[in-house]
Amino acid sequence: MASKFDTTHQELFHKRALSLSFGEEFLDTDRLRSLQYGNLFLRRQAHLFLSHGVVTAIVLLSFFWLITANWQTIASLTGLFDKDTHPMVECYEVVTSVTQLPPPPPITAPEPAPVTPSCAVAPPNVGKIKKVNEQEVPREQTVATQKELKSALQTQGSGSASASSGDEVPMFVPCEKMPGFLDQKKPLYPEMARIAGITGKVFVSVLIGEDGRAIKAKVMKRIPADCDVFDAVAIKSVMESRYYPGIQNGSPIKVWFTVPIRFQLD
Repeated sequence: MASKFDTTHQELFHKRALSLSFGEEFLDTDRLRSLQYGNLFLRRQAHLFLSHGVVTAIVLLSFFWLITANWQTIASLTGLFDKDTHPMVECYEVVTSVTQLPPPPPITAPEPAPVTPSCAVAPPNVGKIKKVNEQEVPREQTVATQKELKSALQTQGSGSASASSGDEVPMFVPCEKMPGFLDQKKPLYPEMARIAGITGKVFVSVLIGEDGRAIKAKVMKRIPADCDVFDAVAIKSVMESRYYPGIQNGSPIKVWFTVPIRFQLD
């Protein structure tokens, strides 16, 4: 059996060596097994498809090359691609009016004329430094003690407070202890604002006297700024409240006190 296989392979090898083909040498396993399908059968026919493809590609390439090289001759013989011999119609627009532009401005601007002062300004008189003799210089500087300064401030504060009226009190006065509430009256919510559902905040400044009584009040700020429906009730509530006065240097003074009041529906 082995000798039969060897003889068959040698005969096939000699036939393939003498034939001109692109195929490769394969064993005749498919023929010995009588197979007409599968990988072995298709691999044996591969050289035929390769040969046909190469020949077809060479023929097509030669055909296109001949057509490209003789394109002018083919076009003149067939007359399919004649050139357009009709003249082109060109339109021109003739400009009859020309506007003369002014010359450009100079690159360098002329120098401005010098400004002459109308009148001469006299130099300021700073005076002269005067030398002082040693006899005129004070030997020692007298400085007040803390007790003397405190008594002087108390005397000045009481005198100015008695001489000045409530309208002359500035808005911002230095104060060691700011006034506060002893009994704060809550403002009534305006009925019109409650029905309309309006809320807001009012900052009211009230002037507190030495005895803790509210002298006068005024609205400093509103939120929203254009809502003044709460002004009257806010001023009424701070004027009816009771306070303790502000303290400066151990004495009660007249001072402004700012109270924020928020109006909000439950």
